[in-house]
Amino acid sequence: MTQVVTGSPKLKTQLPTSNKNRVRFRDPRTKEYLHLSGAGRTKGTNYAWIGTRAQARAIRDRALSEDQPWPFIAVRPKGA
Repeated sequence: MTQVVTGSPKLKTQLPTSNKNRVRFRDPRTKEYLHLSGAGRTKGTNYAWIGTRAQARAIRDRALSEDQPWPFIAVRPKGA
């Protein structure tokens, strides 16, 4: 017996995580957030980077190891 499947199966790409484990990076001087690309800045949170504390440490450590200025501090997202 042959089974024909059309389309792709639904894949679960976003696992549920708690907001309490998430952080954003904000420059306390300008109040701008780190852009979701990991480079640049954005004024609002729509395109701001958000991730776990471990991911935040990795981004910060990489920037510091490359001698890039790092003015950002980790802040909790609203509602966390």
